[in-house]
Amino acid sequence: TKKAGEGGEVDCAAAIENMILTAWEEGIGSCWIASVDRDRLREILSIPEYCKICFVVALGYKAEEPVVEEMKEDDVKYWKDEKGVLHVPKRRLNDIVFINSYGNKLASTGDQQ
Repeated sequence: TKKAGEGGEVDCAAAIENMILTAWEEGIGSCWIASVDRDRLREILSIPEYCKICFVVALGYKAEEPVVEEMKEDDVKYWKDEKGVLHVPKRRLNDIVFINSYGNKLASTGDQQ
């Protein structure tokens, strides 16, 4: 059993996802941040101790249009090209989503009939 005030991360995550989707629909970009100095944030914003800080969501209007590209060799580093365009490497969906058991990869779009 959980004590009062424990858990809630899943509820928080669901709420954040809805916030991100709604913001996107309104033309507002976002960044979901889990790695944050919670003690410092609590101090700066005068957040009471009984409030749990799970995540932070940064919202704002996009200053640029990044280019999403396939990740190579597990290199997740973002980079800017000579024109200043931000490149964001991402894994392919069929490399991270499995069907029925781990390792049973999704078929590529070209593989489906």
